Amino acid sequence: MAPFLPATVSDPPTIARLRDGTPVGAWLFKANPAVWDVLTFLRSGAEVDSWRMAPSYRVGLVRAGHPAVLWVTGPANAPYTPGVWATGEVLGEAFDDIGDPDDLLWRDHAAQRQVRPYVELALGVLAEPVARVALREDPRFAEAEIIRRPRMGSPVALRPGEWAAILDRLRGNRGTRGSPR
Repeated sequence: MAPFLPATVSDPPTIARLRDGTPVGAWLFKANPAVWDVLTFLRSGAEVDSWRMAPSYRVGLVRAGHPAVLWVTGPANAPYTPGVWATGEVLGEAFDDIGDPDDLLWRDHAAQRQVRPYVELALGVLAEPVARVALREDPRFAEAEIIRRPRMGSPVALRPGEWAAILDRLRGNRGTRGSPR
């Protein structure tokens, strides 16, 4: 699947509002390689077709058709690039599930057994990730929730301007699936 890249990026629409009135332009789903080996998964070429979320009122705000990104977490000195690794859209409503008991990529087996909300997604892996460090330098993204509250669970809200900052970076990162670093 090719990464999602809308034709216009200057003024993404508001798709939802948080309880405090904050506009949401896209949803960010976090991938922690210490919990699940997302890097091996992305290298395998498998489709990113669903993602796990933290239970919160935000789960009820996520709707089919909403833009979505996959954010791989990690320290600044990680041997890979923390940041946006895939883009796409939400395909359906949330459902409760556990991690696949036969999935050998789970590193945190207690987390694997937890019943959590999941959502169906269609995400295309980027040829090159959009680096967290580069996004932090963009004034539209500098105050993003993922930067201010990096330990917050998915789904994390991206305001329309923050989504536009990612989309502007993606213009230079278009392409087919590459080997993740």
